[in-house]
Amino acid sequence: LSSCGPRKTVQKGKLMDFTSTVIVPLLFGSLGIFALFRLLQWMRMRAYLQEAVVVITGATSGLGKECAKAFHAAGSKLVLCGRDSERLKELVQELCAVKNHRKNTHEPHPVVFDLSDTKTVVNAAEEILKALGHVDILINNAGISFRGTIVDTGLDVDKKVMETNYFGPIALTKALLPSMIKRRQGHIVAISSVQGKISIPFRSA
Repeated sequence: LSSCGPRKTVQKGKLMDFTSTVIVPLLFGSLGIFALFRLLQWMRMRAYLQEAVVVITGATSGLGKECAKAFHAAGSKLVLCGRDSERLKELVQELCAVKNHRKNTHEPHPVVFDLSDTKTVVNAAEEILKALGHVDILINNAGISFRGTIVDTGLDVDKKVMETNYFGPIALTKALLPSMIKRRQGHIVAISSVQGKISIPFRSA
């Protein structure tokens, strides 16, 4: 019995040595490599956004406006899209008034059009490409909603919602996509509502 004690102690000691000399360094080394990888990703993304051409629909309020603030602060070249020229002008002034000493910011380019009118969407895409040359990131954010019961909601309302929330973004994406394919570069973001998954009373449209 006395001979078994030292052997177990030696085996336990070897296991602890293996853990401390191999497993722990590998673990911390892997974490370090992962952290470095994420840091490089973050730095690469910051560098990418600094001169990226970013198109944002529905830019004058809500998520669109917050996206505009974030991308402008990152040094992106913004194309702000909306139906209200005055609100777009106010947003441009608001963004230009913000001083960023760390990055060179660019004055946003406003484009006024209605997503529910596919002809104006195509014209807007042509204007964007003519003014900026290309698009790096397209953020399809604009959308409308309607409160009412299914029975009381007219078909014209349903058509308007679909034209603005679905066919409009599809038309804009199709108009800008060829230039992305040609450059073999570009990102398309689609922002929708949680109501697509969760039904809410009086929001059938």
